[in-house]
Amino acid sequence: MHIATQPNGANCALSGADGFAAEVSTPATLQIPHKAAPITVACSAPGYRRTVNTLNTSGSGWLWANTAFIVFTGGGAVLGMMVDEAVGASTSYRRDFNMDLDADAGRRIRATQRNGGPTFDLKTP
Repeated sequence: MHIATQPNGANCALSGADGFAAEVSTPATLQIPHKAAPITVACSAPGYRRTVNTLNTSGSGWLWANTAFIVFTGGGAVLGMMVDEAVGASTSYRRDFNMDLDADAGRRIRATQRNGGPTFDLKTP
């Protein structure tokens, strides 16, 4: 799977089921086990808000092919479906995962001086 962010160079922590964990700097390509789904992807970069997304699997073509074989063979292809399910071939991740990070906009703070001086606005970084 290829993971990319806008901006490039974000640090991403991935965690999922069955103890799966990985840390990458984008863009990156990595292998993710099928049994790790769902996977939480948390990315951050200087000047941008931390962004979290979930990565799920979807049914692959083998799932539909095995179902068709079962129907046409009267149940004779059940073994193939059981093997595919055991090795994770019935589900797959999408090839590319892209995530846009939002710029970390500073907050405006209204400040009043203690000595009764003028009020002014501050912007946090």
